[in-house]
Amino acid sequence: MAELIERDLTDKAYWRMLASRGTGRFLVLAALHERPRHGYELARAVTAACDGCCEPTDAMIYPTIRELTEGGYIVCRTESQGQRQRKVCELTDRGRQAYRSAAEVWSAVVPALRQAVEAGLAIEEVSAAGASAVGTEL
Repeated sequence: MAELIERDLTDKAYWRMLASRGTGRFLVLAALHERPRHGYELARAVTAACDGCCEPTDAMIYPTIRELTEGGYIVCRTESQGQRQRKVCELTDRGRQAYRSAAEVWSAVVPALRQAVEAGLAIEEVSAAGASAVGTEL
């Protein structure tokens, strides 16, 4: 809890980081549900799925691939393109089951998030003077 207090919750970068952490694995599963992909394609698919809000780095994608492989959620095969080799990943039956479970949970969360987002966007920007005046009324 102390970590939240030390963070500037008005910083959009903080919220992007939280959104990325919270949706990353789900969007990787979603991308692999569409078709098999290699790491770079996965990163691009996740970025596209959230309109660039979350841009996963290699430090996020490759550990996620390893974790999903170790859990039996995906299998990877090596493909060669000329001199280059890539690991192409695809969902297993267990991975499709995990994606389905995650989708069920997100389907319950998304409406509440949408409502909260709409309410937050309806707030007019608070000026620094207005914020301190509100604080003195308490």
